[in-house]
Amino acid sequence: MGGQQAAGQPRGRHVRADAATTLLLAAEPAARGRLRAALDGVGGFRTVGEADDGHGLLRLARERRPGLVLMDAALPGPDALEVVHRLARESSRPCGVVLIVSGAVTEGSWVLGAARAGVRGFLREGQCPQEVLSAVREVAAGGITVGPDIVGQMLDALRDSHRPAPRQPHAGLSLLTPRERQVFRLVARGLTNQQISDALVLSEGTVKSYFNRVCHKLDLRNRVDAVILAYESGIAGAMLENHPAGEFAVPA
Repeated sequence: MGGQQAAGQPRGRHVRADAATTLLLAAEPAARGRLRAALDGVGGFRTVGEADDGHGLLRLARERRPGLVLMDAALPGPDALEVVHRLARESSRPCGVVLIVSGAVTEGSWVLGAARAGVRGFLREGQCPQEVLSAVREVAAGGITVGPDIVGQMLDALRDSHRPAPRQPHAGLSLLTPRERQVFRLVARGLTNQQISDALVLSEGTVKSYFNRVCHKLDLRNRVDAVILAYESGIAGAMLENHPAGEFAVPA
């Protein structure tokens, strides 16, 4: 299906050992080349294989046991969500999946389904190498990266679902400190830890610590849960009205 890429030993110190290898997949060979150029040998990442379609990806995943998979959501072969489900079922160790999405496959309900299926990162087609590297590092470190525009699509899907937002505050929200509320709202808007760090003038480690406390107090598993809770508590609507998804601003 696809060629196999030899590589040197991982060098990163901030990437989990099981996420220091990546298997890249894109519908076009040129896109694979751009991804490989952005990641190979940087921050501990190395390419262990490439595939042209979903069947090849699943085969290489079984053979190479990657810690990370970057895949085009519009790849030929099995539907991308089916590939994600099979990776989760068939992988002998946790495998972080980052989807590269385009307008053709980013209907809100599809994006929400992908997040619930276990996708841990979303990249827009054509994002710059530094954004690609930042997103992959976030996923490799155990986080989730979802851009503000993707968050907006998730919220649209939730609004269109049969379950109406109760518009009642979650009881646990009253337990959050002012700083924890700030971090929660920014996470729910899709900002990465680095973006929140820049906005609040905090270290990235401190941001992670705050969000861990938020997850504990609100019984959240991850960032997707934060988006859903923000919607169900009536917080998301106010955030998006006051701060458009593409605008970077810190809530008061």
